[in-house]
Amino acid sequence: MAEADARVNGERSGRRAVLDPDEAVSWLLSLARRHLQMDLSWLSRFTPDLQIIEALHGDAESFGLGPGSTTCYADSYCSRVLDGRLPPVIPNARADERTAALLLTHEFDIGAYVGAPVVLEDGRVYGMLCCLSHHAEPGLSNRDGRFLTLLAEVLARFVSYLTREREDRDLLVQRISRAIHDRPTMLFQPIVAVPTREVTGAEALARFPPGSGGPEAWFTAAASVGLRTDLELAAIAKAFAALPLLPDHLWLAVNASPTVVASGRVRDAVADVPAHRVVIEVTEHERIQDYPAMRAALDDLRRLGARIAVDDVGVANAELNRLLQLAPDILKMDRELTWKIDTDPTRRALASALVQFAREIDAQVLAEGVETAAELAVLADLGVDQVQGFYLGHPGQLPLPRRCDVGMQS
Repeated sequence: MAEADARVNGERSGRRAVLDPDEAVSWLLSLARRHLQMDLSWLSRFTPDLQIIEALHGDAESFGLGPGSTTCYADSYCSRVLDGRLPPVIPNARADERTAALLLTHEFDIGAYVGAPVVLEDGRVYGMLCCLSHHAEPGLSNRDGRFLTLLAEVLARFVSYLTREREDRDLLVQRISRAIHDRPTMLFQPIVAVPTREVTGAEALARFPPGSGGPEAWFTAAASVGLRTDLELAAIAKAFAALPLLPDHLWLAVNASPTVVASGRVRDAVADVPAHRVVIEVTEHERIQDYPAMRAALDDLRRLGARIAVDDVGVANAELNRLLQLAPDILKMDRELTWKIDTDPTRRALASALVQFAREIDAQVLAEGVETAAELAVLADLGVDQVQGFYLGHPGQLPLPRRCDVGMQS
């Protein structure tokens, strides 16, 4: 927790301001030290054996301390304050017979000490708010102890929040790590050639335990704890493990975020399978920060034999720029264009333009989200190459059907 004044982020509209908990802790440590005019303040956390210094304000170097420093709990001033062997305010540690002979007094050159326990909302003693000086502070009194106790009560509110946040994060990390280890369940949605209605491939879609949230929620949660790349790669590995179960003429599409692609780890996975049967779908859920690096990563995949698809292609300027930058082999038409394309002339015109654009760059168009015979008929008239959606087949287990004859003319 860096030394800084707390910042209050709010708006003049009267919305409630939000105080960052980390900065609040730092500000309270600063307030304690300056009000008592002492050299150092700290927030510690107790374990059965140790006192761990979590945050400090002031001249920590002269005490030989820093964030993460530890002392023996049983030998500490704090443990003695909690069990009543020491008072919470010690104006002159060297002259007080209860502290003069203690090892810590000499090890840290303690002249004065004030401490107050930090008690969480559930009644647990988290640790201690302490102030120390190298020199004696004869003016310290019980009033200063009460002031520090008040600050410790305020501090406990923020520590309770941070503790809950840390515990929630730890639980989330465990949950995501377990999913990575076990690998997600993969379902496969057939991809169908429009002219022949033959199944030409499948998209592998990650699924998680029932009632635990959808794929987007899982991947978003994984990103929040720095594990999205690992979860994506676990899903890709699980999908690739199914390649031997697919007929040799079928290809398999897997989803990969720009970050995962640019990391080079997708290439490592593709190198271990028949790459000519693989399509990497670059998802649109995050912004591409470095297009040259992204293009280089995609070129590596192409050299292995894989093809590249761009997911959820629309007509926004950002989408068009993405197409120009990535030069995909397959354009996956956004389901927003597919939806009601049979009754919406604007959607039909936009889809027609996208098909023409694909022809000019020697790419194929795959329309996703096809749910009706009428939508399929319009897409066929427009020259869309391949389709997928609930009308043609729901995501499911292997094997895939050989054909999908819905919408065929008699």
